[in-house]
Amino acid sequence: MRRFHYLILIFGYISGLLLTGLWGVLNFQPSWEQWLIVCGLGSLLPIGVFLWLRSRWLRCPKISFWLLVSFVTLSAIFYLQWRIPVPNSTDVSQFFLDGFRTQKVELLGKLLSEPRLTNNNRKRFWLQAQKVKFLNQNKNQFQSVTGKIYVTLAIEQAVQIYPSQTIIIRGNLYQPQSPKNPGSFDFKKYLLKQGSFAGIKGEEIIFKGEMKRWGLTQVRQRIIDGFTNALGEKNGLIISSMILGRRAVDLPPDIRDLFVTIGLSHVLSASGFHVALLLGIIFWLTQSLSSVKKLIIGCIILIFYIGLTGIQPSILRASFMGFTILLAEVLNRKTNPLSALLLSGFILLVINPLWIWELGFQLSFLSTFALLVTGAAIEDKLDFLPRKIASIIAVPVAVSIWTSPLIMYLFYTFSFYIIPFNILTTPLIMLLVIGGMISAILILINPILGGFIAQFLFWPSQILLQSGQQISNLKLTAFAVGKISLFILIIIYATLLTLWLNKNLRKYWKLGGILIVALIAMPIIYNNLTLFKITILQTNNEPIMVIQDRGNVEIINVGNPSEIEYILLPFLSQQGINKVDKIIVRHSEEIKPWSNLKSKITTETILTIFDNQEHKLSKNTTEIILNSMSIKLINRYPLVLQYKIKEQSFLWISNQTQNNQPPSLKIDVPLNLLIWSGKQLSIDWLKWLETVKAKTVIISTNFIPTFIQKELINKNIQWHWMQEEGAVEWTVKKGIKPFLKSTQQNP
Repeated sequence: MRRFHYLILIFGYISGLLLTGLWGVLNFQPSWEQWLIVCGLGSLLPIGVFLWLRSRWLRCPKISFWLLVSFVTLSAIFYLQWRIPVPNSTDVSQFFLDGFRTQKVELLGKLLSEPRLTNNNRKRFWLQAQKVKFLNQNKNQFQSVTGKIYVTLAIEQAVQIYPSQTIIIRGNLYQPQSPKNPGSFDFKKYLLKQGSFAGIKGEEIIFKGEMKRWGLTQVRQRIIDGFTNALGEKNGLIISSMILGRRAVDLPPDIRDLFVTIGLSHVLSASGFHVALLLGIIFWLTQSLSSVKKLIIGCIILIFYIGLTGIQPSILRASFMGFTILLAEVLNRKTNPLSALLLSGFILLVINPLWIWELGFQLSFLSTFALLVTGAAIEDKLDFLPRKIASIIAVPVAVSIWTSPLIMYLFYTFSFYIIPFNILTTPLIMLLVIGGMISAILILINPILGGFIAQFLFWPSQILLQSGQQISNLKLTAFAVGKISLFILIIIYATLLTLWLNKNLRKYWKLGGILIVALIAMPIIYNNLTLFKITILQTNNEPIMVIQDRGNVEIINVGNPSEIEYILLPFLSQQGINKVDKIIVRHSEEIKPWSNLKSKITTETILTIFDNQEHKLSKNTTEIILNSMSIKLINRYPLVLQYKIKEQSFLWISNQTQNNQPPSLKIDVPLNLLIWSGKQLSIDWLKWLETVKAKTVIISTNFIPTFIQKELINKNIQWHWMQEEGAVEWTVKKGIKPFLKSTQQNP
């Protein structure tokens, strides 16, 4: 077979892995219908390519070869499914006796990673479970278990612990749950990708075994200490992360989030730029040596750097490409960068096919691909500029063109400052990375000399940090574009690939750009013109209601700081909401968390129910008129709000009276929907429910007695329990339905 035959087979393998995304990323138990669709596509897609190519390509392989491609594609589908982690019978997650209720335990295991700081100001790390004692089951003996456990601990507890150390932790063992609200982080899927099915919220470490610090851990820590001593903790950690990657450095969450917001997250990751720089140093130092010696020295340095930064897809991909370049020089053959990129990606995906769904792998692959296929073309368009300036501009533009659609698809946001800020900071970043690598090498040899050289990086790093903080405060830094469908994402990348592959169509690149922008903008415009929807988000306290009325948005109750950050803001981003017209809260104190977070979402009016302020629902002003609905204050204690939308009437009752009795209210109009967020339900509540004749009841309470559930079913009352079903939404056509399907079954 010729080289292009192997390339087609590799494409077939990668296509098979990507097809598994049609039934959901890392779906451990697809239905037979999903199997039929994905396997059918895997079988027929290569045949369809053959039928399209045979009259257009003279060297098109025969049908027998394409049948082999179909076999490879199907094999990739089954291989990825086989590699999805599944807990075995001894996994600690199998020992839960009561569903998802936490278990008080003492857990013995071996550390797999170094502790890292979380957004909640705790330390997190991975632990290989070996034995467990369930304290709330009156068992005084440890029993043998297995499993990879996600551990969080208070900062003061997680000191002087290192990988390979054996410890015993006392705390609450739990099973992760899928998100209850749209747009929220899927913690369960995150753990699944890491091969973990349980976590423990540790209270204290009650035993520490002998410390065995790895050699590479000591080397890494020596570099980090050298930078922090010379530049201060914050700047030192930033430079360390730029050299070693953020997985190898305990970077503060606020710095990590800042670089993500301003589009410079790649700066804190060890990537192809670092490997290219290392290769340059290797070739410079070994220019007088033979090719074989260059290969040996280069391989040793690259393997050392992989171990130093941690085994991660992005650095492995770049290192494999580095190996091919060194090997090509030994064989005296010219390297094809695209072939090297494809081959390195294929090797990695054979080692671990699950990496196809790792964001780091996807962005690393796309960024390198963008530089190879688009960077030179953009640089040629800028031929009126000096070559070096044109190159500095071309790199971030090319990378943004190919990575932005994926980022918008996953995170629902786009920053208008990514490209200009990347262009302006590229020389600064190159200075910091090159200077940082030189300083790191010197720190390993002589910490005093290395620290002295590192001090020259203080002001460049300070300028980068300060400018990033200023950019992050601008309004269009995180512009919400809403949820982009998979179909639109495929069309966008198909358009980009067509413009690259077809030379005759490249002259229409402006038209292609307009098409891509239209594909992203049209759903946003359409929703602003037509969408009317009410979404009730589940929280641990009072639910949050978001009303979307043809471009106007109202929010009732914003929640506490944690609920705003992890529930409300992700939902608004997913819906493409950048401006809120009205926020209604009970007291002015409740709006402070929203204001303190300095959200990029503009708020026009804030109304309070109880405070003596200008904007409030007073005795004289008990009704708010929105676009298509009105909100009327019916009662204050307990709080009762009535919503009217055309001919439909909703009622929200919050906070029961002290004796937990239902409100003594007479409702004259039939209720289409009753939202209840009281604390307890009783027989009297059921009787009252019959008098108001609510067609549908949404209940937000931590516990519903079994007899209440049976009575609701017997009385043919449609009801939704938010703590079980999660967020619900109401539309005129579909009525009430849970926003997300329950995904709480154990794998």
